[in-house]
Amino acid sequence: MKALSAILLALVLPAALSAQEICNNGIDDDTDGLIDLNDPDCPCSTLLMTDSLPSYIRNHSFEQRSCCPLGFVSPLGPPWLDCATGWHQATSSTSDYFHECGYSPAGMPLPPPDGEGAVGFFAMTTYKEYVGTCLTWPLPSNPLIAGTTYTLSLWIAGASVDDVHGQPAAQGQMIGSLFPDQLPLAIFGYANACVPFPVPVMNSNRDCIGDEPGWNELGSVMVQPSWDWVRVSITFTPTQDIHSIMIGSACDLPPSFDTRTILDDQGEPVGLMPYFIVDDLMLSEAGDQVLSPTATTGNLCAGDVLAMAQPPAGATNFQWYLDGVALPGQNSATLDVSAGNLGPGLYTMASTFSGECLMGSAFVAPAAAPTPFPALSPVSGCAPLTVAFADTTGGGTQTIHWDLGDGNTTADSAFTHVYTAPGSFDVTLRVRDAAGCEGELTIPDAITVFPGANGQINANPNPVDAEDPTVQLSGSGSADIISWWWDLGAANPSTSTDQDVEADFPAVPGDYPVMLVVSTTNGCVDTVLSMVTVIDPGVIEMPNVFSPNGDGRNDRFIPIGYKGAPGLMEIYNRWGQVVFSTRNLVQGWNGSGFPDGTYFFIVTPDMPGADALTGHVTLVR
Repeated sequence: MKALSAILLALVLPAALSAQEICNNGIDDDTDGLIDLNDPDCPCSTLLMTDSLPSYIRNHSFEQRSCCPLGFVSPLGPPWLDCATGWHQATSSTSDYFHECGYSPAGMPLPPPDGEGAVGFFAMTTYKEYVGTCLTWPLPSNPLIAGTTYTLSLWIAGASVDDVHGQPAAQGQMIGSLFPDQLPLAIFGYANACVPFPVPVMNSNRDCIGDEPGWNELGSVMVQPSWDWVRVSITFTPTQDIHSIMIGSACDLPPSFDTRTILDDQGEPVGLMPYFIVDDLMLSEAGDQVLSPTATTGNLCAGDVLAMAQPPAGATNFQWYLDGVALPGQNSATLDVSAGNLGPGLYTMASTFSGECLMGSAFVAPAAAPTPFPALSPVSGCAPLTVAFADTTGGGTQTIHWDLGDGNTTADSAFTHVYTAPGSFDVTLRVRDAAGCEGELTIPDAITVFPGANGQINANPNPVDAEDPTVQLSGSGSADIISWWWDLGAANPSTSTDQDVEADFPAVPGDYPVMLVVSTTNGCVDTVLSMVTVIDPGVIEMPNVFSPNGDGRNDRFIPIGYKGAPGLMEIYNRWGQVVFSTRNLVQGWNGSGFPDGTYFFIVTPDMPGADALTGHVTLVR
C-alpha cells in the first residue's frame, strides 16, 4: 500500500506551519487557491490494495487496444468496443468505447480516472446497453468460483446526452438535474461458458440481459447520477462458477430513466437520455480491496437527504467534505445534509485506515425544478374551440395542475377542453419530478379563440304567396364576415355571393330549402339552413298545436300564412259541443277559459266550391 504517513499527519493533525495546507479545516491555508482534498498536498485514496493485485477482469482500464474508436456506435457503424482488447458490445444495443487516441464525446468528463480509455452505456426503462467480457478466454482462465465472495469496484460518471453524443458539455452535466433517481448498477454472470458476444435480448421489452436464460444478476449498487467520477463497489457471492460477465443497469429502473426534453439556448427542444461511463473495473476476492462505500438517500426538495459511509472496521478520524472542502465538526459516519442546509454536490467521508487516508464519495443531486412540456392542439380557432391538452414532460414526472386561462383548472395529464368565448388565454402547467421538485411553465396567449361567424338568414316575406313568390333574402352575422355564399336550390338565382339576394321561388306551394355559408377574416365558417314556404292564397292551412301562455309565440290558433280569405271557424270539444266560433280568422282563437287538451275544428271558406278544412288542434299552455 502507498505510504502517506507525512501527508496523513497533515490530514489528521493541524500543521504548525501556516504555509502548509491543513486538510480538514475548510481553509486555504497555503493560499494556493486549493482547499483541503482539492489540494495535491492532501491526497486520499478511494481504494487501498496491494500494488500488484490483479483484476479478474483483464484490460480492466480499457488501455490495451487494437484500434482507436472514431465515433459513437450506431446500428450501422462498427462495434468500436471490440477495439478494447477482450471487451465487446455485449448485446445488440450499441455500448461505446472511448479513448483519447480517437474519440471522446462531449458527454464524457475528462480525463478518465485511470489512463485514457473508458466504456459507456445508456440505461433507460425500455433501452439498455451492456459491456461484456469473458473471464476464461483467452487463457489464463479466471472464472469466479461458486461460494467465494468477490468485490467489483469501479469509477463511474454520468451525463445527459442526445442519441449521437453531440450535445455541449454543459448539457451533459445536467444529469443530476434531469435524472434525480439513483441508478441500480449491476453485474450479471453466465455460468460455465464463455459466450459469444453480442448476446441477443429476446425476452423483454425492458431490453434487459437479466431476462435472458442463463444470465443472472450477481449484485448491484445504487449510484446517484453525477458528472463527477465516483468509485462504487459491489460485493457478491456467486452460486455457480461464472465464466462470462456483463455490466450495465439492473432490469428495473425508475420511470425517470427515459428521454427528457429541455430547451436549448435557441429555445428549441432537445431530447436527452441518461448515459454512464465506467473505468478501472477492479474485480478481486473481497478481502483484497479496502473501500469505504458511501451513499446518499433522499432529495433536497423533500428535505430528507442523508449521506452515509461504511468505513472498514478499525478506521478512525472521520471527516466529511463537500466538493472536497471539509465540513468542520462533521465527524460521524452519517451526515444529515438537509438538516445542515448544505445543498447539492459531491459528499466525501475520509478516514484513516492502516496509516493511510481512505475516502468514499457520493453525489447529492440539485433541487432543480423540472421543465414542464405541455402539448396543445390546436392553438387557435373559432369559438367554440375544442383543444386537446397533454403533459409530455415525461421522465416519471407527475402532473400537478393545469390552469387553462378561462377559469378552468384540472390535474389530468391528458384531456380536451372547449373554449366557448372568444379571446386569448394563458395556459399554465405545473409538474413534480421523482425527487419532489416542482416546476411551472406559463405560456402567454397560448390559445387564441376567434369569434364565430354566427350566420343568420332573414327572408321577407316568408311564407310567400305563390302568385308572387319573390323573397328578399339577406344575410347577417359577426362584424368581420368577408364572404357570403348562397345555395338557393330551386329558386332563381340558384346561387349568389352577395349579402342580399332577391330570389324568385317556384309558383308551386311547398317548402324550399335555403343555405347560407359565411366566413370571417380569421377563417371562421358557419353554415345556416332555413326554409322558404310558398303558399296558395286560396287555401287555408291550420296549425295542429298552439300554446296560449302569453309568451308572444304561438299564443293564438290562427291560419298559417293567412291572406285574409274569409270563412267561418268553429271549435268543438271532445263531446262535440261548439265552444268557440268566429269569422274573424285573423284573430283566431286564444283558448281563454278552456283547459289543455285536444279540440276539433272546422274552417269553412266562403269561396264557392272550396272544401271545408277539418282537423284536431292541441292546446298546451
